[in-house]
Amino acid sequence: MTFSDEANEIVAELMGALPAPVRDAVKDAMESRAESLATDDAEDEVSMETAVRAFIEATPSDLRNRLKHTLTYHGIDPVDYEEAFSS
Repeated sequence: MTFSDEANEIVAELMGALPAPVRDAVKDAMESRAESLATDDAEDEVSMETAVRAFIEATPSDLRNRLKHTLTYHGIDPVDYEEAFSS
């Protein structure tokens, strides 16, 4: 399954907010989760919103607060993803 251009851009930005040692593991888990969510929603590609949700869920809980700042910086309201942050 492909990721939209918006999804690829935000994932690249969010990856930069994570410590290097966890990036590969988060990326692998995020891609799998995003594809699963997109399939469940009958989407043809992974949208930016789906990618953000999957990224948050794939990030270790002790690192998730960093993502809130990065999302806000990119004009995305972290409140919209509270369910993902608390999972």
